[in-house]
Amino acid sequence: MRGKELTDNQREQIIGAYLAGVKAPKISIKLGISRSTVYDTINRYKEIGTPHPEKRFGRPPTMFDRGKRVLQRVVYQDRFAPLGQITNQLNSTLSTTYHPNTIRKYLHEIEFESRVAKKKPFLTNKHQITRLNWCYPKRHWQEEWKNIVWSDESRFALFKIDGRAKVWRRLGEAYNENCIQPTVKFGGGSVMFWGCFSWHGLGPLVLVEENMNSEAYVNILAQHLIPWIHDHPYLIFQQDGASVHTSTYTTWWTSTHNIQILDWPPQSPDLNPIEHLWDHLDHKIRKRIPAPSSKNDLIQIIQEEWAGIELNTLHNLILSLPNRVNATIKAKGRHT
Repeated sequence: MRGKELTDNQREQIIGAYLAGVKAPKISIKLGISRSTVYDTINRYKEIGTPHPEKRFGRPPTMFDRGKRVLQRVVYQDRFAPLGQITNQLNSTLSTTYHPNTIRKYLHEIEFESRVAKKKPFLTNKHQITRLNWCYPKRHWQEEWKNIVWSDESRFALFKIDGRAKVWRRLGEAYNENCIQPTVKFGGGSVMFWGCFSWHGLGPLVLVEENMNSEAYVNILAQHLIPWIHDHPYLIFQQDGASVHTSTYTTWWTSTHNIQILDWPPQSPDLNPIEHLWDHLDHKIRKRIPAPSSKNDLIQIIQEEWAGIELNTLHNLILSLPNRVNATIKAKGRHT
């Protein structure tokens, strides 16, 4: 086992004493340094003219360019593969015996990190094309976004199940199609709310206590949306493509009440600013001390935190729409 390295000052003291005529054993005693180390330092000075050793390099690399290319191909085959599986496959391919820790080091060297996979709705090619077709006509919108009422339903849970999956990816690959974890809407939760907002402020937040069908949804619009937008009849109403939103009954009711509906692409929560408002609300709920311990506590806290959302937060979300649209176009309709 290698002992503690001498400092530059200690080496210079040894050589200073040596040049002054002091013998090595006395230098060892005076400086408290082993005799062999003193001799080694003096001999090095005699040989190369300096008491300081040449810079030592680490262990030479055991994986060269070909091995790194193979490692990259193994990762691309399955982004969600655990480190042990990647190691075994690489060793099998190259007839080597790398340790997982070594593979982790080389993964970092070729800029792969193990990250929590982003959860996004599954997108087909048709979905991507529809998203692009929606974004292109709106890429120059500015003031138009301020005339829209953004709406959605969201579930909130007392205890969240952390179903996080790790994925091997590089910086900037978080939303690559093979790096995300597809989700199904409304998975889990204990209470459900419908809410909306616009540039002018927060809309009503409605607890949904029954199964959300077309009749229940229309009742929410009739009892809460219509009174709220009474003073702003020019506003355009946004809703996603959930079946209760687009059913024959709902479509008939909104048309007979002169509610102008914004066309909306499928599987596009990343384009809807209310999704980030739900996240903002959920974050504030999780920070509450004490945390909600019952369903009634959770409902009360959600309503309190919703009422406390500032107008500036709503404005910032709506002002982000041009960036969301342009990012979707840049991603060719894929997730942003």
